[in-house]
Amino acid sequence: MLGKTLLIRTDASAEIGAGHVMRCLALAQAWQRSGGRAILAFAAGAELEERIRSEGADVARIQARPGSRGDAVQTSDLRARLQADWLVLDGYHFSADYRRSMQSATSRLLLVDEGAELQPGEWDVVVNPDPDASAEMYSRPDGRTQYLVGPQYALLRREFLEFRREQSEVAEKAQRVLITFGGGDSHNVTLQVVQALQDLEDLNLDVTVVAGVSYQHLASLQAAVDGSSQGATLLWNVEKMPQLMSRADLAITAGGGTCYELAFMRVPMFLITMAKNHERAVGAYTAAIAAVDAGWFSSLERSTLAALLRRVICDRELRKRLVENAGSMVDGKGAERVVETMHAICERGTKVTA
Repeated sequence: MLGKTLLIRTDASAEIGAGHVMRCLALAQAWQRSGGRAILAFAAGAELEERIRSEGADVARIQARPGSRGDAVQTSDLRARLQADWLVLDGYHFSADYRRSMQSATSRLLLVDEGAELQPGEWDVVVNPDPDASAEMYSRPDGRTQYLVGPQYALLRREFLEFRREQSEVAEKAQRVLITFGGGDSHNVTLQVVQALQDLEDLNLDVTVVAGVSYQHLASLQAAVDGSSQGATLLWNVEKMPQLMSRADLAITAGGGTCYELAFMRVPMFLITMAKNHERAVGAYTAAIAAVDAGWFSSLERSTLAALLRRVICDRELRKRLVENAGSMVDGKGAERVVETMHAICERGTKVTA
């Protein structure tokens, strides 16, 4: 693997969130540990550039609208200049035409997927860490593509893998509550949750609210936190998430990549669905009794949300089951397994071609 180049094309914004970039950073870190070079290319997400560089990865900028034809042309040119051995695509704005234009006789192609949204195509590896994912969800009868599916392939960043987790008892009552809805939260569900928790003032909660780097409602959220009947703190653009998660008795979040981090950190999860591509994952966590499903954010009345939260906060046995079931799903070796597969494909010298 020594000296091989990995080019990752992904984006972050208020609408897209930052989860795609963060899990790609985990893949880049694993690639670097194997001796290779990693470059992340953005058309949107400049605010994360310093974070990426601080992890030792290189950054390239795509000067075109994300997912556009111009984007595809620039990405192809960048791949050729770098002589990249692998190209990774992670994002739902990369259309079937975009992905087809990335096919190459020289570079191998890996796509990161959720919800089995991808249609059949010419690629080497598909990674889908959804709890219910299976290769049968994809229609590819010739078997040339390798499908790395399930939470054993969850991509966790080095900061989680190196954090020393303490095995602690599940609290009788979940007093320390963490609210985090990723890098964007364009629907401002964070504020919705903070307002619902105000109705539980008798529970005397310690609430930590994390707003992501692309969050655009800081003024209204800060006002709600300042006026909260709970002990509440607002943090923005946090880099030390393992430390925050480690002290939480309950986390309120969406159904994206944060779930794998919380499962690994053994924190009970209360999930609110914010995007169609998260719906299946939330359902799978719920079916496995690995999380509590509150439903779609757009359908949640404040009183209903408050009542659901009260039940979970006060039910120790339920939270204990959530921790046990979710914790067994994610062991932190997902990125390593993906890179090992990529390495094996390189050693075989085979290439998927049309």
